Amino acid sequence: MGARLLVAWWVLAAALFWLAPAPPLAPLAAAEDEAIFQRQLDETVARTRRWQDSRGDLQIPWDEARGHLAIVIDDIGRELHYFDQLLALRFPLTFSVVPGGVFAAGAQLRLRGDRRRPREILLHLPSEPLDAGKMTAGPEAREQFLRVGASAEELRAALRAALDRVPVAVGVNNHMGSRLTADRAAMDALMPELRARGLFFLDSRTTAHSQGLAAAGAAGVPALGRDVFLDHDPRPEAILAQLHQAAALAREAPTVVIAHPSQEVVEALRTELPRLYRDGIGVFSLREILARRGLDKVRE
Repeated sequence: MGARLLVAWWVLAAALFWLAPAPPLAPLAAAEDEAIFQRQLDETVARTRRWQDSRGDLQIPWDEARGHLAIVIDDIGRELHYFDQLLALRFPLTFSVVPGGVFAAGAQLRLRGDRRRPREILLHLPSEPLDAGKMTAGPEAREQFLRVGASAEELRAALRAALDRVPVAVGVNNHMGSRLTADRAAMDALMPELRARGLFFLDSRTTAHSQGLAAAGAAGVPALGRDVFLDHDPRPEAILAQLHQAAALAREAPTVVIAHPSQEVVEALRTELPRLYRDGIGVFSLREILARRGLDKVRE
């Protein structure tokens, strides 16, 4: 009897389900509502275009550019005045952050804050120079320098500690390092950590004897080297001459420039980059240059 009653309930429930009236269709949007939506969409598109025209990056597609530049600004995190001016430029500069900088954390937040104008970020790794006294002068005293003579594990631990303070870095370049980068054993010790994290290496080439690119190549780490120091001579006319030299090189092959925050560098880039843009010289990220060279992937 109980089974029959249960079956009867199931039959009744099914009948009620199928006989229930369908819910009413959602009303179509009125013509006035559609007009309001279209007007809001048009206003959003117009605002986006105005922003792009007035504040967006000035970029040239790679295949249309007559020259290809990457511009790396080192020593980020030690001051904000010039950093803010460089960040405001309408060109995709690369910013390399010193891990011990007073403003290192804040600078990274600023760099990541505007998704409409993304900026490439590197770790500027403090590395032992030939002149040991430079490691304790001024702001350098805040940094943990990687030194020749440390064990491979000590070097990797120092690298990991620095990366922990610049966690958004996509690559690493050496800060100073004329002694460390010339030591093949030291450079070999660092590369497995970069490889494991999928980071690339930019050799700042602070010495003609650097082993950085050779060590990176042997470890299968994507790497490239600096071509021009913009402000080795800080005089405005010298900086302009170096920038013009970089532009000439960029017409022949992708060229990597390194500079540092200063009023002279700000003024040179502010005045010259728009001119170079009009001449067809584009500014690109290091990752784009690596990709175009087929060097953006870790190799087995």
